[in-house]
Amino acid sequence: MTELSNIPRVLECITVKRNLPLTWRSYGHWWVEVDDTESYGWWPAKAAGIVRLVRGSDGVLNGGDSRTVDPNHGLPGDHEFHPVLTRHRSDDEVRVSIRSFAQSFAGEWRWSTRPSMNCRLFQLALFDAVGIVDGTGSYHTRGSGCPALAPVRRIEGRISGRRRWPRNLPQPGVRVADLELTVAARPGTPAASVRSAPA
Repeated sequence: MTELSNIPRVLECITVKRNLPLTWRSYGHWWVEVDDTESYGWWPAKAAGIVRLVRGSDGVLNGGDSRTVDPNHGLPGDHEFHPVLTRHRSDDEVRVSIRSFAQSFAGEWRWSTRPSMNCRLFQLALFDAVGIVDGTGSYHTRGSGCPALAPVRRIEGRISGRRRWPRNLPQPGVRVADLELTVAARPGTPAASVRSAPA
């Protein structure tokens, strides 16, 4: 099979889509589309008001409406690209791996300034499990963090002369499985940090 021998290679059958958070528009959303027929993203189980945004809630695949279609399926993303496969797998094996990872995934959803599970880390954990990466020229689509804090980052960058990587995403080259994720505090329980399960 020629597709098994070409590593790394671009996966034309997979489209990664990322909407960046914009103040007063949305929290942003990241999802993966497979062959224009199925897609996977991680959502809060209930509408994410400000309290659930900060404290967290249960997470659910594709908003709970479908096991194989994200609510944003087919919509354009702020950024779209085809990821790069880094393991010896056929396109069919990649599809099965994506489907298997997404449908067996369980956990919370939370937006935080520290690493916590949400659609962004769900997509990166899926990448780790399947053996795909953003690819050359697509890493910038991960964004620069919370838009409300953009003025603070610009001032800090001018003073320090460095660009700061968002604290709620892993540093380049760090797997999600190697992160210490912040677990949302539930009423009556303190917040805790846990290591994410290996992908």
